[in-house]
Amino acid sequence: MARRSLFWISCATAFLLLCLLLSLSWGEMPIYPWQWTSLEKDSMEAAILTRLRLPRTLTALCIGGMLSMSGCLLQGLFKNPLVEPYTLGLSGGASLGVAAAFVSGMVRTAGFWSAGIAAFAGALAVSLVLLLYTRGKEHLENLLLAGIMTGILCSSLTTLLMSLSSPQEMTRIIYWTMGSVENNDMQRALLLCAVAAAGLITGTLLSRQVNMLSAGGRMARSMGVNTATLIPALLVLASALTAVSVACAGIIGFVGLVVPHILRRTASTDYRLLIPLSFVLGGAFLILCDLLARTLIAPTQLPIGVVSGIAGGSLFVYLLTRKNANA
Repeated sequence: MARRSLFWISCATAFLLLCLLLSLSWGEMPIYPWQWTSLEKDSMEAAILTRLRLPRTLTALCIGGMLSMSGCLLQGLFKNPLVEPYTLGLSGGASLGVAAAFVSGMVRTAGFWSAGIAAFAGALAVSLVLLLYTRGKEHLENLLLAGIMTGILCSSLTTLLMSLSSPQEMTRIIYWTMGSVENNDMQRALLLCAVAAAGLITGTLLSRQVNMLSAGGRMARSMGVNTATLIPALLVLASALTAVSVACAGIIGFVGLVVPHILRRTASTDYRLLIPLSFVLGGAFLILCDLLARTLIAPTQLPIGVVSGIAGGSLFVYLLTRKNANA
């Protein structure tokens, strides 16, 4: 088991490093790694590398890692490989918060960054509703349905607010919901890295208990796991990471569904390995999606949420058809 874990962690880390090098090197102006040490500090190439590509790449790494790890935790919590962060209505809450911020004029008075705060508040509000719903309950069969219905309600309210907004505000709301990792400086990227690292450490520390919980609540309690505390803790962690992600980058789908699902089928069902692998390969996946988004039809940039949706959705459909063919 230790040798298998070391193999997968090594391969995932090497793949992530390759994705980082590609993202930093490739673009409208290629800047290859062997050129980095000879760049002058005030040159345009150095500015592109340190002020544009590096913050953008770190942001994609953290957002992809947090979304993928959130999906992994939720799939373990619900014992359902098709659960992802947005299934519980978190994206709907975030979109509603952004729409309310634009329509109320908060973005005009406080700046565009206030849209991220509104998205964070909206996602956490939905999380609070779900936590209240699960209070004192250990059986979560109806929680998915509650999350889906909450998401539908939030989406309907978002559409209502958009119909009441001006054409300019509607355009900005739609653009935000498509997802983007480009509007971040180095300071915000490093802060996001700290949040992602804290989430990864917390998830890894809980991985052994998630293993026990995935075997069933009764089995977990017999092994000393306090499920009444663990279930809300996992919901809070997954919801917080998702809320931070949508606040910083908008709606980016399929990362939290596809990456943990593939790893569960190919690597391991042990969450001690699955959680860190999900973070690393989720980050690598979103880095590649961002690279495609900014180079596929350059100089025009595609929304990263569109690229991740197409890539992740296509890959997921392929896996399902392959599974059915082998059945």
